[in-house]
Amino acid sequence: MALYPAASTLLNIARCYEHEGKLALAWSAYQRALVINRETQGEERKKALDDVAKKGLTDIEPRLPRLKILISGTTPSGLHVMQNGKDVPVALLGTIIPVDPGQQSVFAEAPGFEPFTQSVTVAEGELVEMTLTLEKRAGAEWTVTRGVPTWTWISGGAGILLLTGAAAFRIDQAFVEGRQLGICGGDVEKHCPPKSVYDPTDDNRRKSRDSGFFMGFGMAGLAGVGAAVVGIVMGPPARKSATRTTAVVPWVGPTGGGVEVGGRF
Repeated sequence: MALYPAASTLLNIARCYEHEGKLALAWSAYQRALVINRETQGEERKKALDDVAKKGLTDIEPRLPRLKILISGTTPSGLHVMQNGKDVPVALLGTIIPVDPGQQSVFAEAPGFEPFTQSVTVAEGELVEMTLTLEKRAGAEWTVTRGVPTWTWISGGAGILLLTGAAAFRIDQAFVEGRQLGICGGDVEKHCPPKSVYDPTDDNRRKSRDSGFFMGFGMAGLAGVGAAVVGIVMGPPARKSATRTTAVVPWVGPTGGGVEVGGRF
């Protein structure tokens, strides 16, 4: 099969699995054979192999054990689930998973929660539901939410308005500079035409005024936005709840172990 993937070879493998009582593997092999058979040459042979695969599925499906893994409450971040030592994607939780007859062991772990282990026996044709119930590890979690003072929103809004004004003055300054570049070639002292044609005095004053407002509004706007950010980040806690000020909790699972250290500050 590894050297030459063919539907006929996979159908023989499916029969071997079925003979050994590995119904989930047999069911999967029959399903895969239907897919591989699409590349089989010759319509008559393709139809014959399709019939064999579909008959195998029809015979197995009433006998196929099924396991449905549910989770109680909200799915915690970093959840890792294994079934008989194989990873189960979180997306498959709540769906029906074909399994082989016999004992099915499920292990689940997540940061901040006690590991969960449970085993069930699933017979042929049986659907068994298992619910993961993860309990929070004592002393491993605390919650701190910060209140945002009203002045931070006022400061931030004012800062944004000032920055918008600064941008408008800079745009006007650039417009004047562009006009002088076209008329005087960039040198208003030496290359301007006679004052009867163009007098740069008013435009120079306008540039100076725009520059002053741009710098003043810009610095004030940055200060306002910066103060708002500091107020949001460093605002006083609005609510705190914790079981302990510090916690040092060792944990061990089938894929590793470690120590969680937490505290409030």
